[in-house]
Formats: sequence, structure tokens, C-alpha cells
Amino acid sequence: MRVEKKIGKILKKYNWTLATAESCTGGYLASKITDVAGSSVYFSNGYITYSNESKFQDLDIPISSLEEFGVYSSKTAELMAEGVRKKTETTFGIATTGIAPPGDSSTSLPTGTTFIGLATAKRSIHYKVLIRSKSRLRFKKNVVNKSLNLLLSLIYEYEKENK
Repeated sequence: MRVEKKIGKILKKYNWTLATAESCTGGYLASKITDVAGSSVYFSNGYITYSNESKFQDLDIPISSLEEFGVYSSKTAELMAEGVRKKTETTFGIATTGIAPPGDSSTSLPTGTTFIGLATAKRSIHYKVLIRSKSRLRFKKNVVNKSLNLLLSLIYEYEKENK
């Protein structure tokens, strides 16, 4: 069974909900989640917050935090996940931010550096991964697959904690 179907099955079972905030994946994460029939039961919203202004306006991330930590950072990924979860009042929030090919000359981080944030009401976590690809689409697909697998792990943990 595909990971997005496993996620959906568990979310449906417990009436849990999910929202996404995406930068480097540009909506591809929400697209994969909503490829599953019946996902409207548990998928609330998907925000594409590509610009700093949209992270501030849509997710309530202070501009000062973006300036302090940078757009490409663990902290920003966490704040995005927390922001989307709070804004949509969902059980889980997931966020992606990173440097898609061909790169960004405004940072010293290598192309492919990606940060994934996950949030529940009680905690938020982040992951830093390096996704090597010359293809922008392949990069997005790899980031989304990694994100979904990390989300599934968090959901399994949350399930154990809340039984």
C-alpha cells in the first residue's frame, strides 16, 4: 500500500486531520495526499508559501524569525508546520522548505538542502535532508516521498501515545 494511503487510513480511523505548508515542493505534497480517494475527510488545507511574505501572511511566521533563522532552516520548517496546524486547527501540520535545482545564489547551502517540519498540538520536530537531483520535478518527488514517510512515522507514534 502506498504511504499516502496508509496515512489516510489511519487519519480516517481516528478522525484526525492534516494540513500542509509548502515552499520548495510547490503544492506537490498536497497533490499526493489528495490523490487518495476520500482524502477530503482528513485533509483540511494546503498552503503554498513560496515567498517570505506569504509565510508571514498565511502562517503568521514573524518576519523577524525569517530574518533570524533564514528561509532555509529547521526553525522555519517547524514554524511553518506549527503555523499551518494552528491556522487550520488540524491534528497534524507538515511543511517543506529547501533549495530546489538549479539552486539559489543567495545562500551558501548546497542545492538540495531541504527542511521538513512536522507538528502536533504537543510537539514539533524537524528534519534536514539533502536531496541530490538535477531535475526540479525529481527533487520535488523525492522531498514529498521523504516527507510522507516521516509523517507516517509521526502518526504511528501519535497513535501509540493516544490509544
